[in-house]
Amino acid sequence: MLSRTNNDRISRVGPGTPMGVLLRRYWQPIAATAQLVGQPTKTVRLLGEDLVLYRDRSGALGLIGDRCPHRKVNMLYGIPEQDGLRCPYHGWLFNAEGRCTDQPYEQAEDPGTTFKDKVGIAAYPVQELGGLIFAYLGPQPAPLLPRWDLFVWDDVMKDIGSTIIPCNWVQCMENSLD
Repeated sequence: MLSRTNNDRISRVGPGTPMGVLLRRYWQPIAATAQLVGQPTKTVRLLGEDLVLYRDRSGALGLIGDRCPHRKVNMLYGIPEQDGLRCPYHGWLFNAEGRCTDQPYEQAEDPGTTFKDKVGIAAYPVQELGGLIFAYLGPQPAPLLPRWDLFVWDDVMKDIGSTIIPCNWVQCMENSLD
């Protein structure tokens, strides 16, 4: 039987926790590619962080914090642009690196303003492979996304499913070992 301290040590995955630090060093599957068809944004809760996955108008993917730093509006309702996701409230545009690249009102009032260069949002690299979208939340440089055979084989049937299991990852893995 694990002590409460040891259980917390291996089951807490938020930023700065021992297991969170470890798991952030691996690519994590976060969505199926098909989940962004017809709806270009999706909420993702990953390793204790609330994020928004999106596909912009150029077809590129981004994974950013779920709240605009300006008025804390949920970016799930953001508007995909050519190069990023625009906040639906005041129109601030964030690219896949989390940089604010446009602030319409502020720039209209003062075209020379550099305020947007001081604003950012959490952002993480994402990649598509084999019908899945993976995210990496760890230190840079990110490792290569493993090209396992089932992800890269051509002419194979891929069936991707998901479910929400109301437990922490250790409980799920412990049960899998049984």
